[in-house]
Amino acid sequence: MVWAKQSQITRPVAVLAVAMATLSAGAAAEEIKLYNLAVGASVGSALVVNLVNARQAGLDIGWDDGKERARLLLNWALPVERTYGPLQVNTGLELALGSSTYRDEEQPMANLTPLFDWSLPAGPGHAVLETGLGAAYLSSTSLGPDQYSTYWHFSQILGLGYVYQNWQLGWRYQHISNGSIEKPNNGQNFHGLVLKYHY
Repeated sequence: MVWAKQSQITRPVAVLAVAMATLSAGAAAEEIKLYNLAVGASVGSALVVNLVNARQAGLDIGWDDGKERARLLLNWALPVERTYGPLQVNTGLELALGSSTYRDEEQPMANLTPLFDWSLPAGPGHAVLETGLGAAYLSSTSLGPDQYSTYWHFSQILGLGYVYQNWQLGWRYQHISNGSIEKPNNGQNFHGLVLKYHY
């Protein structure tokens, strides 16, 4: 059996830590149980070996007027790249899975968003501006005092971050609403932190 070099082992360990952090964030209010650890280990293993051949994996944690949210992020490269002088534009398709909570209520959710990463060299890494417009599915039409009327929604993303080696850390704003196709349409406006690993 051939063993990987230490530098090659570092990446899987780091990605596994991200997966476990995602699980912990999503179940922060729960007592840690054996099935939580089993799910976390399975998700972590899938990320370590990059089972789904993603370009990036990570998590985001956000807040919106008493609501909290934690999601697992997976991003696959799209075949569109552009260069404008020092500015590089890469595209990817991001799948986000997680849930929002308000007090004792929980709302599982999923997002699928084509993302544009505008990157510019800055110091030892590069700065990134994220933009995206996609679709969101909410498992319920209300959360706390907010009413959404529909399960399917539009999703807009704007974010700023910094990439150093394989890691990206940043801030992200996301608006989710049905575009007033049906009312009431309170929508969601999450601000939060994003941590990603680039394979």
